[in-house]
Amino acid sequence: PKGLTIYECDITSGHFPIIEFDHLIHLAAPVSVEESLNHPEKYWQGIVTGSKLVFQWAKSNKVKSIVAASTAAIYGDSEVFPFLEEQIPMPMSPYAESKLEMEHVLSWFDDKETNCTAIRFFNVFGEGQRSTGGYRSAVPIFLQQYESYQPITVTGDGEQTRDWIYVKDVVNAIIMSSRAEFKTTMPIYNVGSGAETQVIEVAEAFGGEIKQIEKREEPMRSVADITKITKQLGWKPETNLLSWIKSIK
Repeated sequence: PKGLTIYECDITSGHFPIIEFDHLIHLAAPVSVEESLNHPEKYWQGIVTGSKLVFQWAKSNKVKSIVAASTAAIYGDSEVFPFLEEQIPMPMSPYAESKLEMEHVLSWFDDKETNCTAIRFFNVFGEGQRSTGGYRSAVPIFLQQYESYQPITVTGDGEQTRDWIYVKDVVNAIIMSSRAEFKTTMPIYNVGSGAETQVIEVAEAFGGEIKQIEKREEPMRSVADITKITKQLGWKPETNLLSWIKSIK
């Protein structure tokens, strides 16, 4: 975008640009659950150690707020639905464990001068999302297969559910969190739609041939309780996944 200056740096190095800013939105992290199982040290370094250095940098700049991206993966294969921010986490991977520890580290920096918030992203979708790389979500993969006239590949029977949230709704949640008033306990918010959708429903919304592939180990259900962020910030999701798919076909 015009007028935007981009600095490239490795957050694990501790070397950051000398600039003035009022708000920090921390999204940087390695994001592959599968890779984290094979390289847990990379994820601890990239998420926990790197985040701590970023928070220290922001604090030294006397920022007014820090909003950091966490993940719904910290809930794991919980049997409590919908997921509440206050329930006991059950992370199933080093990625999720590192994000949970990052939340704890963030709380060290939360005070009246620097309002800190952790937001737990559920399954984000939207324009520009990649179908390759570390984090490969079903929606961009299905879209790429649909546009290439290939069968849409669904793992297992497709009855597993996810809570998909539109990227612009996520952006609004971040902005509202950064502008919120200080609370004595650092807020942690679920950012999801509050509705669960089966993977097979998403595949059928695209249309065409559906091919079932080998089932993998993954949580069978995921859905956010968004009561907290709705009541405290007045935020609510605006875009439904299945309606969005219809609009882009």
